[in-house]
Amino acid sequence: MLGGSFVNKYEDDENDQIFADATHKLNLPQNVNAFDARLQIQKGGFNVLAEYAHKTQDPSFDNGYIYRNGNVAMLSASYSKKGLSFLVQAKRSDNFSFRSRRTMTGTSSFINHLPAFTEDQTYALAALYPYATHPDGEWAYQAQFGYNFKRRTAIGGRYGMNLKVNFSHVHAIDRTPNLTGSVNGTTALGTKGYGSAFFKWGDQTYYQDINIQLERRLTKSFKLSLMYMNQFYNKTIVEGHGGMVHSDIFIADGRYTISPKMTLRGEAQYLATKGDQGNWMFGLLELSIVPHWMFTVSDEYNSGDTKLHYYQGFVTFNAGAHRLQLGYGRTRAGFNCSGGVCRYVPASKGFTLSYNYNF
Repeated sequence: MLGGSFVNKYEDDENDQIFADATHKLNLPQNVNAFDARLQIQKGGFNVLAEYAHKTQDPSFDNGYIYRNGNVAMLSASYSKKGLSFLVQAKRSDNFSFRSRRTMTGTSSFINHLPAFTEDQTYALAALYPYATHPDGEWAYQAQFGYNFKRRTAIGGRYGMNLKVNFSHVHAIDRTPNLTGSVNGTTALGTKGYGSAFFKWGDQTYYQDINIQLERRLTKSFKLSLMYMNQFYNKTIVEGHGGMVHSDIFIADGRYTISPKMTLRGEAQYLATKGDQGNWMFGLLELSIVPHWMFTVSDEYNSGDTKLHYYQGFVTFNAGAHRLQLGYGRTRAGFNCSGGVCRYVPASKGFTLSYNYNF
């Protein structure tokens, strides 16, 4: 299967007065073009995808208003059959922030999507330090292996067991400053910025994790999931401060079926680190009553620096495509996960009310 796409962004430069120095105003391109080409080959359980994207000069706040083309190259290969799967991926991106407004900051106004080659985490402490793609450029790798041990075997036991291992690593790309037009040896806005050897790494690790998950039904009514995660998170790169945070995360998740319509689930989590705010603990109980109700109580406790409890209670009502949730508690600033849904929230204390409709 072959695929391709083309995007043109037109943006007037009259409202953006960007000066390289006191007397030189940047001539900003009004048209920025981007194209993408991809090839996918599938045979049996094998699937290979190769993709390349290119963007013309797009000086913006994100790249320091430099005149350098952007590109992304990605290669992904997977294999699956009953009870076995693996996935390997590699991606190199360089200067590929693409927004509808060149002066925008934060997480808004993106035209393109650069997926992070890291596993999406739904457990609270595993999602405490989530990685987002660094649009200026990165080398990213991911490998995942899954295996189902058959029922009634020495390892699988009576009901079988599922094993999943995931590894992710994200590294800086090589950057050689372009000193033409530089100021005091530092790359200045209005220049081409830098050069970069394609296969060469830079000098910083942005993110790395390896996590191992086991899932096994111990009885007809009780299922247990265990997870261990070793993580390196460069908080300075992702958030602008904090250095490298190295953590070990342990998670146990038990699900007990009380009746065909009622299930009780519990979580116990522990994050150990000598960096940032220190260690964390998390506990949760969740009662689901099919088809409409879910009751949740949880407490996230920082046993390191702050000694603060972030307790929460939720009542959730589901009906078809509608989801209504009422809650009370204390929320830390950062990513908050409830019912498998994670979102970034500010620090708060009090009542919350949310409504979702799935089309």
